[in-house]
Amino acid sequence: VIMPAEVSTNLARFDGVRYGLHVDGKDLMEDYLMSRGAGFGKESRRRILLGTYVLSAGYYDAYYKKAEAVRAMIRREFADVFSGINSVSAIITPTTLSPAFKIGEKTKDPLSMYLEDIFTVSANVVGVPAISIPSGFVSREGVNLPLGIQIMAPHFREDILFTIGKDIEKFK
Repeated sequence: VIMPAEVSTNLARFDGVRYGLHVDGKDLMEDYLMSRGAGFGKESRRRILLGTYVLSAGYYDAYYKKAEAVRAMIRREFADVFSGINSVSAIITPTTLSPAFKIGEKTKDPLSMYLEDIFTVSANVVGVPAISIPSGFVSREGVNLPLGIQIMAPHFREDILFTIGKDIEKFK
């Protein structure tokens, strides 16, 4: 809920009038209608629409406000992981759920597309620094596809990311 809401508000300025791709229509209204979605792919438009929906009157309290409460809870959990009794310096996860896929392969299944982001969502939601680095390849249908790992660190500790990332790249 939070991610599409932020996508919606962040991309609202790309209206084709002042920012973003402009498409000429037969009149001003058609300019607006044609330009508004121009330059965005199907998945981006889907996320913008979902974000606009959850931020609209009547749904803000039902969805966004509750999601903000969950975000606060997850932030506390991350703070405990990075500074509690059994703290860690970093969290390492895969960057995506699966190796790279063919262009257009998953666009007909929005849930599948969202699941590809599942490991990167937490860093974005709680605002901790994260970096994704190449970690090798996997063979799929005779093609070597890239894999990546994501490293997350405590707030304002990007130095940890760079140190670990550099050390991992030494061993590739």
